[in-house]
Amino acid sequence: MTPAYALRWLRWLQFSVIVALGLVYLGGVALADGGEKSAGGDTGGSGLEVLYEIKAADPKDPKQEGKAPTIEATIIGGPMTTNDKFTLRDGNAKTPSEMHVIGKRDFNQGTETVAIAIVMNTWEIWVGNDQVVAPGEPDLYPGVLVSLEQALDGVHFTEAGPPGSKGMVVTYADKATIKIPMGPLANITGSALGNQKDYSGTKGVEMVKGIELALGELHSVVASRKVLIVICDGNDTNNDAAKIALANDKRLAQKDRIQTFAIIYKSVLSDPANVISAFVQAPTTVTTAENIASTISTIIKRMNDRYYLTFSGFDEKTDQGLNWDGKPHDLVLKIEKEDVDTQSVVLAPMWNQAHHSSFPWLLLIIILGVILLLVIIIMIATRKKAAEPMPVMAPVMAVAEAPKPSGPMKTVMIGIGGDQDGFPVVGWLVPMNGQNAYQTFRLKPGLTKIGTQFPSDIVVNDGFMSTEHCQITSSPAGFTLLDPGSTNGCYVNDRKVQKHDLVDNDIVTLGKTNFRFKSIN
Repeated sequence: MTPAYALRWLRWLQFSVIVALGLVYLGGVALADGGEKSAGGDTGGSGLEVLYEIKAADPKDPKQEGKAPTIEATIIGGPMTTNDKFTLRDGNAKTPSEMHVIGKRDFNQGTETVAIAIVMNTWEIWVGNDQVVAPGEPDLYPGVLVSLEQALDGVHFTEAGPPGSKGMVVTYADKATIKIPMGPLANITGSALGNQKDYSGTKGVEMVKGIELALGELHSVVASRKVLIVICDGNDTNNDAAKIALANDKRLAQKDRIQTFAIIYKSVLSDPANVISAFVQAPTTVTTAENIASTISTIIKRMNDRYYLTFSGFDEKTDQGLNWDGKPHDLVLKIEKEDVDTQSVVLAPMWNQAHHSSFPWLLLIIILGVILLLVIIIMIATRKKAAEPMPVMAPVMAVAEAPKPSGPMKTVMIGIGGDQDGFPVVGWLVPMNGQNAYQTFRLKPGLTKIGTQFPSDIVVNDGFMSTEHCQITSSPAGFTLLDPGSTNGCYVNDRKVQKHDLVDNDIVTLGKTNFRFKSIN
């Protein structure tokens, strides 16, 4: 083979490689798995709030294979209208496509469970004793209990939240008692409160003790939303001390994100004063037991203030959709021809229309490119063999079998530089869900604190995490997680731990947020 001929074939080979790589690149975009959740905000003081969450196609479901992700919008305080009145579009697109609702769920069909605690005054004079004391005796009072029980049986407590929601009742007079323990909402009935005889002889109105007992129970229960309803005459045994205690209890309720309501019913001998306003800013005053029940029903309806819409990420009928490029986009929600919400949402996982097609164009292009390269290589090798003598083959060295993996090893700090001053191993926590999903939090050398507020080094917006939920220490011995006493505990690979040596790819659960632990080993 002459030098000029060889040079010509070399240039042809280079051109063929470039063409093949170009075809592979144009064949499609890699599909990345994941999701993004965006916290909504108040829409200009209208009372409407919107939360967006990306739902990737389920790879285990053959019907969803190759489908575009969908977007679930939680509409809080929005109008109750038909699905065709909602559209979603990308405000950044030059020619935006309007995505339509493909599914809707009401509040009770969602997953945001509710925990309700009712605190109720049960002083004998307030609840009544006319069915216990003989007629004509001077200390006979009809009270409110009998008519209240009948009215409560008409309240649909089970409609206050989706399956898994819970409720309880705390009564107070001279002391606070759990009358109905925390359990299914169906347990809260009028008959479960007992009768006048159960409260005979009770004196005092230890309202603060009843409220604090309920706050403690709500703090311990796991639920998306928590509600405390106080049914009282507005007073405590010691009103001066109660004002101070209730102001502190109000801060505790706000810290635990507990919604508070109060219903004041004055009996014949009730003190006209009112200290419950130190705990609930605008209590409701009623004059009958029926009004107590109707007020509770109104509160329950206020809990049912949201619904969930699912928007398509790609419309197969119009062949249009959102640009799933893994970058932030301004999504615009329209209700009844009016734009009511605009939020920046990362459209991930990445997806494009090529994945929607059932024909494997990308695979076909790659195969053709590889075949073309093989043909060119074989042609060059054949011509070289005809022009040159066969080279002497070197003896083939035996290939040693690759060592088998020995399972997960503890991540150990090492000096990469080969001496004591080498750079240490670095660790990260990567949230897999929640508002901080797929952000990377690098662990500090020494001690790293994780929680919901400063002075934690890694701050995560999770209502089920403590202010300082856990600590991770890094040392030459490795990375170690320590629970300093969090409320809801720390879990590694679904197992509750107090102290745990982390291994690369461990799943760490704090509150409702799942983190993946990563490190350079």
